[in-house]
Amino acid sequence: MLSSVDQMTRQFRTTILAASAFLVFANSGHAATLAYIRDAPGGVNSAGNPPGIFLTGAVRSGVGSINSWSGGAGAFDFELSMDGPSGFYFSLLTYCGDPSRSLTVGPVGGLGGEFSINTMTDFGYSSRTINAIQLLWANAFADSQTSATKASAFQFLIWEYIADSTFDLGAGIVRVTDVDVQNQVNAWNTNLGTWTTRANLLMLDGRAENKQSFFFQQSLREIPETANPEPATYAMIGAGLLTLIYSRRKK
Repeated sequence: MLSSVDQMTRQFRTTILAASAFLVFANSGHAATLAYIRDAPGGVNSAGNPPGIFLTGAVRSGVGSINSWSGGAGAFDFELSMDGPSGFYFSLLTYCGDPSRSLTVGPVGGLGGEFSINTMTDFGYSSRTINAIQLLWANAFADSQTSATKASAFQFLIWEYIADSTFDLGAGIVRVTDVDVQNQVNAWNTNLGTWTTRANLLMLDGRAENKQSFFFQQSLREIPETANPEPATYAMIGAGLLTLIYSRRKK
């Protein structure tokens, strides 16, 4: 078991890696920025798909459909690496962002599948869809993980915003048939008009390999979008955090 100092050191390393990846993405046209996803237990099965993709207690089946498809919907329980497929992975709870593609995460052998990082605009979403998902994510994402009904409703509401130009759970490409899920979808959609906080979301884009894509929330809001720190800046941040860790260890 890792000590608290080791855990803090890993968290620090992950933060710096995430910051580095985001800044490369923001300042170089994001063409070369890659991330790697694997199932949270640490790998995939022989078919290349994760055996336990959903967060425990946060998935339901048979509550709705997209065109002719009907299956499970809920919160995905993944791990994400930004330093290569065999690098350090940290937790990623997320939802699907592309109703038209099947779920495939990565290759066999436990290594993460490759995804490019893209903006929601470059991914192809309309401004209406981006605004709705950002509001929903910021204000209801945590709540969505508290039950299977809410997780399913959260996913279907995202699909509704993406695939249908008119909000209607009984018509169009996306349809919801379960009453409890319908009620939750309608409640969140109504709240959309009162929410003001938006999540800073990017896309883990799998379209190049015809894979499902996922949302990635950037939590590094304290870094200005126009900032371009030099390596020395990262060294200063690291030195400060490591000093804090060392001082806590001595107490």
